[in-house]
Amino acid sequence: MVRIEKIETLHSLLKLIEASIEASPGPRWFRGAGNYDHGLIPALFRHPEVRTNSLDPMTLESRLDARFKQTSPPFLNSPPVTALDWMFMAQHFGVPTRLLDWSENPFIALYFALSTSKQGSMACVWVLDPLLWTKRSLNNNNLPRIPDPADVATKRFIESLSDDLAPRTDPIAIYSNHTNPRVVAQRGTFTIFGRGTAAMESIGYAKDCLLCIVVEDSVKADLYNKLLSIGYTHSVIYPDLSGLGAELKTSFGF
Repeated sequence: MVRIEKIETLHSLLKLIEASIEASPGPRWFRGAGNYDHGLIPALFRHPEVRTNSLDPMTLESRLDARFKQTSPPFLNSPPVTALDWMFMAQHFGVPTRLLDWSENPFIALYFALSTSKQGSMACVWVLDPLLWTKRSLNNNNLPRIPDPADVATKRFIESLSDDLAPRTDPIAIYSNHTNPRVVAQRGTFTIFGRGTAAMESIGYAKDCLLCIVVEDSVKADLYNKLLSIGYTHSVIYPDLSGLGAELKTSFGF
């Protein structure tokens, strides 16, 4: 079972992260969720027919991918080249994919958690050891680093998904190509899921690689205001005019 910790201050968040790194040195990735019960599964797997096992997620993905490639060119200055870059772009524009967003910055993850959490819901920040996770997923303890889109490990993972004799089940952590300003601003990274539709926190080795930090309902507003005070505002997370507009609405009390 994944360990759950509760926080009431920014200091306590950093203290838990520091303790995690001291126990197992290496990078940490963070994902904010407005509701702890949401689970660590990508949007593609939340389709009602996928959840009831009446539709194979790979079939659904191929249909979405084909339609996106068919209809998106009028809106693109330069279409992506690789399958992964198409997937990154689809994810960026809200098309359901097998990708799950993470950030290298814990305050960005906390911002997402607090800004999307409704009253009565327990906001949380998931903390992932991405290298250890991927070593376990690929059953390769000698993996030297987290894969990126050009790595052999990533290419083999993608190719194995179409091979029924070598199905890849668990997700792996990957760095993304910085194809748009939001990925850069949010220090975006991803886990990419395979054939398995289980939430990350339910996988056997998750307890060694994941930590869940929850925020009590009573302190969410206070922590959110503190984040704004240290510069984690909407236009920082979303560096465009729509982000600036949302920030101005908040700052002027709308």
